[in-house]
Parts: sequence; C-alpha cells; structure tokens
Amino acid sequence: MNSSTEPTGQAPTAHAITSEPASPLTDLPNEDRMLLDRMVHMSLRLRLRGVDLESSTGLFGRELDLVALLTAGGPTSVKSLVADLGLPRSTMTAIVDRLQERGLVIRHPNPQDRRSVVLEATPAAHSSLNRYHEGMLGLVEHMKKVLTDEETGEFSRVLRKMADNF
Repeated sequence: MNSSTEPTGQAPTAHAITSEPASPLTDLPNEDRMLLDRMVHMSLRLRLRGVDLESSTGLFGRELDLVALLTAGGPTSVKSLVADLGLPRSTMTAIVDRLQERGLVIRHPNPQDRRSVVLEATPAAHSSLNRYHEGMLGLVEHMKKVLTDEETGEFSRVLRKMADNF
C-alpha cells in the first residue's frame, strides 16, 4: 500500500525536482485571477506614483504613516502609535528620532503618565503631508480624465467601502 506521501523507492524525476510548488493562485477562477492581475498591476502603478510622492515629501514608508496619524489625530502617545502601526517600540523610537531631527515631530511629557511621551506633528510635518495630498490630487485629476462622472462616483463609493472594511 503506497500512498502519495510514502517514498516509492525510486529517485525523483528531474521534473519533480525542478517543478515549482503548487500555488493557490493557479486554482483561482478566471474572474478572480483577472481581478487579482488588475489589482496587482494598479497597485504597482500606484506604488511607483507613491515613490514620487514620498520623494516630494521627504517622508518614506512608516515615517509618512506616522506623520499622517499625528496630523489627523493630534498629539498622541508613543504607545498608541506603536499599537496603531504595529511596530516594535525600538523601530518606533528610531523613526521618531529621525522625524524629530528633521523638525517634523516634537516630544512632550505625557500629562497622564510623566514616564512616557506624547508626540506632536510640527507645522513642517503638516506641510509635508500637504505636499503628499497635492501629489495625490494629480492622481485624482488623471482619474477624472479617464473615468466618466458615474464611474468616478462608483469608484469613490467602492474605495470608501473597502477602506471602511479593511
């Protein structure tokens, strides 16, 4: 009785050695595969655009995330930001140090717990985030050229639904 998981006593064929492991992507229905391909393509295009936007702000990756959280929510504890961004405290400290050196955040003693600090975005951080929004406005303007008003409204509705349920 030889199951597929038991050795057969034969050496594996060259095909078995060189073939790639089965991927769940190969079993996708065509509609799902097409949607996935389009999303990956658009994600890469947006990411390329995002690199340009990040360059214009001088904020990269998690720095941009942190500044966006601080400008949207006001002064916030480091502990809260660590939880919101899902970062180790040591990583957060390094990011905050870089942002503080560049004059984008200020550390204040936490009035509820003087052992910890609260971070606040500076006007320079708000300015950097505004540059990011201005760059995104270019993307919105492009979208409005490509899509009809009805499609733009539907796209906005779908984006809102996705963001609200992410």
